Amino acid sequence: MHWMYSFGVELPFFLAHLIISGTVVYQYPETLTVTEGTNVTFQCDISEMLGECTYIVWMQLGPTKKLTLWPQETYSIHTRRTICLLNILNADKRSEGTFYCAMLNGAMFILGNGSVLTISETLNPYPYLEVLVPVDWHGGPSSLVPLLCLVSGIDPSQARVYWEVEGNFQSSERLPEIWSEKPASVRVQLLVPSHTWAEGSEVTCFLESNHGVKMNKTVRRTEMTSRPLVFLALSLASVCILLSMVLIIITLYVFKLRQKPRIKKLYPCEYNKDRSEGLTEVQYASLKFGARRQRPLPEPPANTC
Repeated sequence: MHWMYSFGVELPFFLAHLIISGTVVYQYPETLTVTEGTNVTFQCDISEMLGECTYIVWMQLGPTKKLTLWPQETYSIHTRRTICLLNILNADKRSEGTFYCAMLNGAMFILGNGSVLTISETLNPYPYLEVLVPVDWHGGPSSLVPLLCLVSGIDPSQARVYWEVEGNFQSSERLPEIWSEKPASVRVQLLVPSHTWAEGSEVTCFLESNHGVKMNKTVRRTEMTSRPLVFLALSLASVCILLSMVLIIITLYVFKLRQKPRIKKLYPCEYNKDRSEGLTEVQYASLKFGARRQRPLPEPPANTC
């Protein structure tokens, strides 16, 4: 780290003079979290001040409320002449704090909004790489298919992410990092011609880091066509399971009906198990008397059962 200068002044009084002007000097990123040993660059936009970067100084307000002035060797200028840069090499715990870009304007300084730098622990040595593709693409022949390569678990400033289609390097767009994540994720978008995607060409996203980490993932349209088949297979399996359950219920119901005891009907002159007659009807005998001479009653007919 470069040697820095410290000020032993009362900060509240000093800062009050720095922000006396209403003009804003824009700084970004506003917050940044990196691992120890990472190179950090802060930017300061003075386009509204109509000034030059030669009138800019960078100061660090550390955790102990000590104001530190960074030397000129750490300053640089963007290709846009109104963007002033502060470069911190191999940041460590002493680099933590809030950095202010201050522009000298006459007898006072115009202070920026500040950029907070936090040094985190060492990241997972195995970053995560995923390629996001559209599920069902039905665009026209001249349309473009958006593919997104998402890399997390690695310092964005030390990650190089690029695309290849059938082994040929493709220019792509690196989207702004999401600084709310710790660490920020890298998102690189590639627009593939619709006919190239429809032909099933292999599209590969590559990751290379300054620490020697190399990863890649390849996708193609044929991988997406298997999803309807999987859905169809799951649907058929669900129908088969449902039919099997219905068949089991019907079988159990029929079996229960067959096991139900029957009521046996007894007919006249039919014996039960105890050899007693099971007559179910009442038998009657008719009597016939003569006109002049009374005859004795006839004997009832013998049981012929």
